[in-house]
Amino acid sequence: MSIVTEQSPLPSRHAVRSLLEGLTGRDIDFRDGDPIPPKPTNTIAVFVTDKLATSAIAVVTLEGAARLGGSLGMLPKGGVDDAIDTKDLYSPIKENCYEVLNVLSAVFNVPDAPHVKLYQMYGPGEAVPSDIAQLAATLGSRMDIAFTIAGYGDGHLSLVVR
Repeated sequence: MSIVTEQSPLPSRHAVRSLLEGLTGRDIDFRDGDPIPPKPTNTIAVFVTDKLATSAIAVVTLEGAARLGGSLGMLPKGGVDDAIDTKDLYSPIKENCYEVLNVLSAVFNVPDAPHVKLYQMYGPGEAVPSDIAQLAATLGSRMDIAFTIAGYGDGHLSLVVR
């Protein structure tokens, strides 16, 4: 009999990169990054357990969200760059970013940990609840990544588990 812990473990960097490369069909270079400072242009994904308890969050810079969404939809790089310049994730980019973050929940679903799913995504300019913003700034159980998607460019991603 296995005992399910109450907390999701921090996924491995390899698991995150493999999932994102498989999803986008592009090589992605990962390197150490700094925690993403709070900005209204960030995208924040909230992952919850089956009991709707917040388990983890992902914070993605505007550039990262645009490039992840653009690469998933194989959108032209020029359109992705325009979205970054105007600080507006156009509908297809935002929807594709949502899908990337939804699939990213798989890296938290490991044996002996609670089942986790994407509950909410707060896109650029949307109000983020204070408890989620506070969790995004928490030091400790987190992974901060700078990445480059082949053909699309750079972004940053932070994963924080509760």
